[in-house]
Amino acid sequence: MHRFELIELEGEDYERGHQYGARVALAIQQNVEAYVRLIESYAGMGRAEALEAAAAFESVLEEHTPSLLLEMRGIADGAACALADVLLLNARSELMGTMCNGVAANHSAGECTALAAGPEVTTAGQVLLGQNWDWYTAIEAEAVLLHIRQPGKPDILTLTEAGQVGTIGMNSAGLGVCLNFLSHVDQGPGVPTRVILRQMLGCAPLGAVIREAYRVPRGGDVNVLLAHAEGECLDLELTPSHADFLYADAGWLVHANHYESARLRGGDTGLATSMSTLARAARARRLLSAAAARGEVSMEIYQTILRDHAYGAYAICRHADPSEPPLQQTATLASVVMDLSARTMYVAAGQPCQEAYQGYTLAG
Repeated sequence: MHRFELIELEGEDYERGHQYGARVALAIQQNVEAYVRLIESYAGMGRAEALEAAAAFESVLEEHTPSLLLEMRGIADGAACALADVLLLNARSELMGTMCNGVAANHSAGECTALAAGPEVTTAGQVLLGQNWDWYTAIEAEAVLLHIRQPGKPDILTLTEAGQVGTIGMNSAGLGVCLNFLSHVDQGPGVPTRVILRQMLGCAPLGAVIREAYRVPRGGDVNVLLAHAEGECLDLELTPSHADFLYADAGWLVHANHYESARLRGGDTGLATSMSTLARAARARRLLSAAAARGEVSMEIYQTILRDHAYGAYAICRHADPSEPPLQQTATLASVVMDLSARTMYVAAGQPCQEAYQGYTLAG
């Protein structure tokens, strides 16, 4: 049974970052080297150019999220590395999407599938949120679980790559967030997605959470599926300049790696390259809606869906396709299901068809 390392962080911004960086210094170095190679492959930037592009995010963060920039400085000092290294890890998806020879690199190939269900369709009236994290197998990125205690804010539990400030996760106020990367013709500079997600996880009221996605210029094309223990499920589809939202009118939501919004789908550039996003979404919708119609959505149903192997290598539980070039092969690297009502996150450290889910609970 595999397990992600659980890292406890507390104190003020810089102090938390320094604790984090010192704890995972070798993993940060490994991740930087891995992403330098991948960014060169997908965006055509060598090491010096990639680090220079990463360093340009410093001024954006200084203006819009200064506390997290201070935390990143602490991470860099704790890990004895340059701030640009930490910025590169937190903006790796935006850097991979950088225009190369006039064409935006496709970074939606991670092909994650996310699900949300509210109390009206779950067996125990709880709120469930979860997803598979699919990513490039060539990266071998070191992932960690962070338990973050911040003065005056909810505690956070987030699964992310070493050196990043947050990604998939939940907080002690009952909020949970999941992530799907998308591709759109709308491109522009802005705050990296992982920084926005961490800002969202630092909020308690749902309105404040949503505001964090709207108030800053965004650096990427992404989907954020979120839910709250109070019972709401909501989906935010984002580009650097535009945003739209989807309600869980039937009590549940599913999202993959394409735009569902009628206003944004016309600019979607990922559908032409994805081998699975529409099929995975259709499969997950059928399985979840059938359980919801019976009021039988449960932790077991979530895990069954996330372990699903329909369509082979391009299934919800993804396995690498050996016929693809090595740098393009992707697989499910982790699976997460959150019971927001119980403030408990269940994590499979690897493909959920092979690894058991392990539970981690936050105090409410």
